[in-house]
Amino acid sequence: MKRNRENRLGELIEEKGKDAFTTNKTDQELILAAEAALERAFRPEQHTVGCAVRVASGKIYVGVNIKACGYGPCAEPIALGAAFTAGEELIVEIVAVRRREGVSGYRVVSPCGNCRQLLVDYAPSAIVLLQEDDAVQRVTAADLLPGYYRTRWNERLLQSNGVNGTHHANGSSNGTH
Repeated sequence: MKRNRENRLGELIEEKGKDAFTTNKTDQELILAAEAALERAFRPEQHTVGCAVRVASGKIYVGVNIKACGYGPCAEPIALGAAFTAGEELIVEIVAVRRREGVSGYRVVSPCGNCRQLLVDYAPSAIVLLQEDDAVQRVTAADLLPGYYRTRWNERLLQSNGVNGTHHANGSSNGTH
């Protein structure tokens, strides 16, 4: 399995070019885990997005979206639920992917608005990988949703995870909160 991930990682770098990544090897491993989850479960009318979360222990949990009549949960809450069900408490990194349209392969996608609020509620200081201008970027969950709905719960999480106000993946803070 690890050998297949390393082979796929090499293919991914070759396919997209080394400059396409502003991420590190562990980020790329997380992307590959999300791709593998979607590959296993892909059904065009039911499962179109895969997600992987890394927890503080380093373990990775995955999930896929579930389309249903009218609405179904996105892949992010499914993956978060898998981690929490296993007893994990701290999500440190998350990524979602979907198949590319018209060509083979996958692309990293940004969380929807509902998932952004969910991430602020359960993992506000987690690093979220998203694609911007053909490059994968790293931002904190709290930075993805300016003016997010504040509760005692998510504010307490922000403070307990060492994040006070808007905190960036590179460690800087804009001090706006």
